[in-house]
Parts: sequence; structure tokens; C-alpha cells
Amino acid sequence: MRKILPLPQVLVREMLFNFMIEDEGYGDITSEILFPEEKQAEARIFTREACILSGAVLLPEIFEPGGCNVTLKAKDGEQLKKNQDIAIIYGPMKKILLRERVALNLLSRMSGIATKTWSFVQMVPEDSHTVIAATRKTTPGLRLLEKYAVACGGGDTHRLRLDDMVLIKDNHRVLFKSISEAIKVLKENLSFSKKIEVEVEDIPSAIEAAKAGADIIMLDNMKPKEVIAALKALEKEGLRKNVLIELSGGITRENLREYANLGADIISSGALTHSFKSIDLSLDIIK
Repeated sequence: MRKILPLPQVLVREMLFNFMIEDEGYGDITSEILFPEEKQAEARIFTREACILSGAVLLPEIFEPGGCNVTLKAKDGEQLKKNQDIAIIYGPMKKILLRERVALNLLSRMSGIATKTWSFVQMVPEDSHTVIAATRKTTPGLRLLEKYAVACGGGDTHRLRLDDMVLIKDNHRVLFKSISEAIKVLKENLSFSKKIEVEVEDIPSAIEAAKAGADIIMLDNMKPKEVIAALKALEKEGLRKNVLIELSGGITRENLREYANLGADIISSGALTHSFKSIDLSLDIIK
């Protein structure tokens, strides 16, 4: 299991604050009318289906500012069974119900991404070094949480932002005569700390990118036979050890195992963050 790095607390608190403002408005008029201020309650958050948990770390940040105590019963990245408890919350009933939906929506979504990622990771043979990675096909405003969910599922987050590293795509290359020319300009102006990745669609472009000094080559939308040919060509040129090979485009859970056996270093998929199923979670008042 890959190590799950902690979420940046300051950013998370700001995000959650805005999420709760959006949902609460001037307050929960239903609970305000029905329950007195002093009414205390105990609630459990649990999953109605098996999943990989993600988002549990958000629960204290959501409920404790409202005067509630949160006891976590499971950790992010943990494989949960149906009806397993995630957390027990004790505090003012109004506050529990006020923030219930924000909590469940985030955990349902994040656990869905983690579970989808885990299902991809499980398809990679044990003796393979291939890493499953996400892409930037995330929901605006939720990227940090969605990428964290990928990590909870055992995947790699890839670029979090555009400034993480260089990725030369076809739209970047239209103004240059060659990949080599684009890489030369980048190397003359780029910090030594940034890697350069190049997206290619054919073998000659892969070889050119490797010779020009790319750190990572993305073989985009290539069939398995084409990937094998590209890897052999790089080996023949003595370039394979100089670069990481990423496969992307057209890779599904159905053909993932075949691609994972080809010897690439990374398989990236936008489906992890745009084609997942949210997990059915619930909050029940128990006292």
C-alpha cells in the first residue's frame, strides 16, 4: 500500500468552511424549530456497502467546530465491510444534522474514487512495478480531495497542478518544428527541479523525446502491440533506462491487466476521478 500523505490542514479548513456556508445558508430551519439548543445526541456514520474508505480525516474538521466530539472507527485507505462504522459523533443534535449532508456527500464521493482506484490497482500483477495514476480530469474545487482519494485507493496522484511538472501535449507542439526544439526551449528556461514529460502518438516521436532529454514519455492511445513495439525500439536505441513510460488513453478495467503486463512504469486513467460510483453511506441518530 502506498503511503497516504496528509491533507494540508489550512486549505482543507478553508474548503470545508465554504462548503458549509453553501449548504447551511442562514441555518437549518427544520432543526431550529424542532429541537431545543440543549438537546444532545449520538450518531453513527457507517457504510451500506463494502468500500475503500476516504475522507474520514475530514469528519473532525466538519463536526468539532460545532461543539461535537468525533471518534473515528476506521481509517482512510481501510477496506470496509457493509454496515461497518466509520465514526461515532456526540454533541448538539442541531449541529450534527446541520453538517450531516456535507460530511456524507464528501465521504461518499471520495470513497467511491478510492474504491475505483483500488479496483484498478488490484488488476496489476503482483510482480509488476507498474503504478496506477490519476489525471487532471477532476472536479474544479474538489481536486485536492479527489486526488487524496486516489492515494487512499493505492494510486498515484500524478500532477496536482499545472506547475508540478512539464507535460508537452499536441497543442503545445503546434508552434514548434519538433519535439526536440520544444524540449530545448524548456531546458533553457526551466528549473532543474521540474521533470519534463512528453505525450507522443508514435514510435519515432517517442525516440525523439527520449534523445532530447525527456524524463517521462506518455504513449497516448496506443494498442498493446504498439506499446510493445515502442518499448523494444527504445531498448534498441539504449534509451529505455533513461525514461519512465506512461500509458494513457483507452485503458479500461477490462483491458488493464493486459496493459499492466507490458512493462510500462505508469498507467494513468481519468476514469478514476470522473467515472466512479459514489459509495452509499449513512448517518443515523442512535441516542
